[in-house]
Amino acid sequence: MKISIIIPCKNESGVVENLLDSLVRQTRPADEVIVVDSNCTDDTIARAKTYAKKLPLKTTATTQKGPAHARNRGASKATGDMIIFADADLIFPEYFLQKFEKQINKKRLQAGSFIQRMQSNKFGIRAGAYLMNAYARLMQHTPWPIGFGCLYATREVFDALNGFDTSLYIMEDYDFILKAKRAKYKTGIIKITYRTLDRRYQNNSLRQVFKGIYGELYRYTHGLRVTKRIYEYEMGGKQKKTTK
Repeated sequence: MKISIIIPCKNESGVVENLLDSLVRQTRPADEVIVVDSNCTDDTIARAKTYAKKLPLKTTATTQKGPAHARNRGASKATGDMIIFADADLIFPEYFLQKFEKQINKKRLQAGSFIQRMQSNKFGIRAGAYLMNAYARLMQHTPWPIGFGCLYATREVFDALNGFDTSLYIMEDYDFILKAKRAKYKTGIIKITYRTLDRRYQNNSLRQVFKGIYGELYRYTHGLRVTKRIYEYEMGGKQKKTTK
């Protein structure tokens, strides 16, 4: 198995380094790491390139807005038969790719997601992330599975689905997993936990929770597709580097 990791970035200087550091420490190295410049106005890409001697790193860019375009751009440059799409603010445990490959080979899964643990000093935020994980686990046993934060797919699945739907405003990751399921590919959640930052919840966690609930309700009442701007969503952001 050749694993390509796609990391879409918009102004992730001081953040993406945590993910790249965690990839350097993997017990099973990535075969390819592709950082995608999605209209960055900071030094994200310059910082990412400093890892070129530590990782099999490539960079590419897209002028089109949104994570779907960035993921698709990265995948267009990938050579692996297995692709992992990772948000820039994730941190993988050192055994992440080793256990991933083992579970894929054992279960023969073709598309899906992982288990998320939100790194926060606020109990409410951690509890909310736990409930979101529980919801994702429940939905994988229904005809409407979802995935977020970190997804995986074989090259065959990605090409068959024509990648992520760029006509969607949000929840294109949910849509990707749903389409894979409907196309009769074997989907599932890999039981490996990664960490993510709580930056979108730091200032107004309750508002973010309501936005998530509203978005999901809207999706279910509009054919499982959110094509209009139902609230403001901005990819990426400016954050300080966390301690490992």
